[in-house]
Amino acid sequence: MNTNSMRMPMGRRWCVRGVGVALVLSACIGHAGMAPKTLDGKPPLIIGHRGLPGLYPEEVMAGYRAAIAAGTDALELDLQSSSDGVLFACHNVFLSDTTDVASHPEFASRRKSRMVDGVSTGPDWYISDFSAAELKSLRVKQPIATRSKQYDGLYPMATFQEIIDLAKHTMAKDPGRRINVYPETKNPLYQRQLGLPLEEALLAMLVKAGWNTKDSPVFVQSFDPASLKLMRKLGLKTKVVQLIDGAGIDYATGAITYESPDSAKPFSWLQAGDARTFAAMVTPAGLAEIKTYADGIGPWKFYVLPAQGVDAKGRAVSALDQASNAAPSSLIGAAHQVGLFVHLFTFRDEGEHLTKTYGGDPMAEYKAYFDLGVDGVFSDFSGTGRAALTQWLKAHVR
Repeated sequence: MNTNSMRMPMGRRWCVRGVGVALVLSACIGHAGMAPKTLDGKPPLIIGHRGLPGLYPEEVMAGYRAAIAAGTDALELDLQSSSDGVLFACHNVFLSDTTDVASHPEFASRRKSRMVDGVSTGPDWYISDFSAAELKSLRVKQPIATRSKQYDGLYPMATFQEIIDLAKHTMAKDPGRRINVYPETKNPLYQRQLGLPLEEALLAMLVKAGWNTKDSPVFVQSFDPASLKLMRKLGLKTKVVQLIDGAGIDYATGAITYESPDSAKPFSWLQAGDARTFAAMVTPAGLAEIKTYADGIGPWKFYVLPAQGVDAKGRAVSALDQASNAAPSSLIGAAHQVGLFVHLFTFRDEGEHLTKTYGGDPMAEYKAYFDLGVDGVFSDFSGTGRAALTQWLKAHVR
């Protein structure tokens, strides 16, 4: 859920002034010596974001198996549809950044440009132009330049069914362990326009798996409330999570910023001419509205602990690792008050993803959010998240 990569590159930058100010209220974290409370009173979840992409390519079965071994509680994935309606795990609607499609001469003619959620993209190869069999002939690669390439070219793309089967197999071998699946409907209106709707296919798979109940090990997520509301109307009974995006930070104020109108709000809002941005979702009215169709929210973590910093001349710093944590917002407490859990994205080990408050220690970041009562964290490094939680519980839970 990297907020800086989940959407297409846009043009001008919007800054939603006041988000940092409106939310920077003292969060209640309990009395000294007592553990802050999650919504259900249980330890927060470690959510394996796209498997274990800190070590493996994103959304491959080897990465999901490694995440389970590292102690994850959930297998998170992005849903895309093949041309013949098979749901695959892949972050983007195109293939060039995470697969070797460009090295397949038999697919050269399929490279094209497209309009995706109102934005011109490409030229690239689009998942929806490939059958499931063709997608399985590709091999996945690591899209982040600074991460290990040792597994590039070794693994095929994973299907949603394979991830369901892995979770079921793991729990059958270890009945005391719960492995959730955590699918996201990606660009759902775009895929519906192609005649490859995600919502019906996802619901049918959950029903077939026997996992369409409130207690099923499933969280269904989306940035677009229209997709979540549609699935509720179709009969989805699992836990539902409204994701809340952000594109950047105004380091002078700590406010969340957005690149352009189409990245500042769900596409269904843009289509409807709705003036609101994602910032509206973290207000009391926005949380109350989300509660009518969802069980939790999945905000970018800086809505909870803003990052802020200026240099010696009073100018805003230019990078996260030059900024410090500002006072925590009241978002977690406000969400809990209306009965919504809070799962934050995305936690990473690399120094450029950490404020200087943590001194280069990624475990310190997890613990700061555990102190605030977060219910779950999306992590690229499940092992780090699990180790941090183990230490935190030992220090706090009596």
